[in-house]
Amino acid sequence: MNTAFLCLGGNIGNRKTYINTSKKLLKQSSITIIGESSIYETEAWGSLSEKKYLNQVIKINTNLSVDKLLKIILETEKKLGRERNSDRNSDRTIDIDILFYNDKIISKKNIEVPHPRLHLRKFVLKPLFEIEPNWMHPSLNLSITKLYENCKDKLKVTKFKEKNEPIYICIEGNIGSGKTTLAKALSNELNAIFLPEEFEDNPLLPLFYENKKLFAFPLEYSFLINRFKQLQVALNSKNKLIISDYSLYKCLWFSKINLNNKDYLRFRKEFNVIASKIKRPDFIIHLNTSNENLQKNIKKRGRIYEKTINENYLEAINRQYKKGFNELIKIKKLSIDITKYHNKLEEESIKKIKQFIDRDIDL
Repeated sequence: MNTAFLCLGGNIGNRKTYINTSKKLLKQSSITIIGESSIYETEAWGSLSEKKYLNQVIKINTNLSVDKLLKIILETEKKLGRERNSDRNSDRTIDIDILFYNDKIISKKNIEVPHPRLHLRKFVLKPLFEIEPNWMHPSLNLSITKLYENCKDKLKVTKFKEKNEPIYICIEGNIGSGKTTLAKALSNELNAIFLPEEFEDNPLLPLFYENKKLFAFPLEYSFLINRFKQLQVALNSKNKLIISDYSLYKCLWFSKINLNNKDYLRFRKEFNVIASKIKRPDFIIHLNTSNENLQKNIKKRGRIYEKTINENYLEAINRQYKKGFNELIKIKKLSIDITKYHNKLEEESIKKIKQFIDRDIDL
């Protein structure tokens, strides 16, 4: 089995549809897609065309030789209306380039691998950096990270957003980690809409802490529905930037702890259906701190029903959060470790978040 990277791009017609259709056609020809970058938009490279490109990099497994892979690619381009001429950088419906094929260096009349200009193009390097930053260029002996850092290409490469689609940022963390405080402060700093979780009005919450076995499933399911409804309204509004102090994924993480295995499997099935109908966060920040800090903060805010929370429960949540957070491979993530809560904490955290946003998120 061979591993290859392909760059898909075009600037004519419904650009996103052409990219998605080309992936469907490739998958019909002994090609398995095992990784996909976000779709990025950029001005035409090496051309005076005013039509902007959409580009995506995919990582594939295939038993095809590089020559047979090229043949499939050319056939796919032709099916989607690609017309080749003497102008290498002319406008096109779809263009599919082989960037890497295993770690081989191939030079033939009709193909050169690695692609001879990939290290000069940010619209290739940025999506490559997203999905495989440590991949080594076999002839330049540099990682994708190094190539991206060294690239002198001045064209701006931005993540493609559908019209009117908001950017959605979540602050996540264990009970008492300071999610709401930071989410409010970050919303003020970025002039965003703050979306707080509506949990205190849930009558099942105090009942759950009294009898977890009896009320766990109805509580978790009510949270799932309420969070979904709240997010659906906010994300379908005309707001450009939304920051919440929770994500829908916490439903899955808490249910893993609070439900027995049978109820969890039933809950997960419902969760997957509901989660598929709502936009994923563009960016999740995870606040990670000690159980000692969590317990101090819980005691300080003085909610009566939280008095029964013990260190074992907090530790179980911590483990599930870290596992779940690491599994969100298609979402930009930042973990902030908090050793001590102090007056400058929000300011320090916001500085870290803004540095990450400046580098990886297109606001």
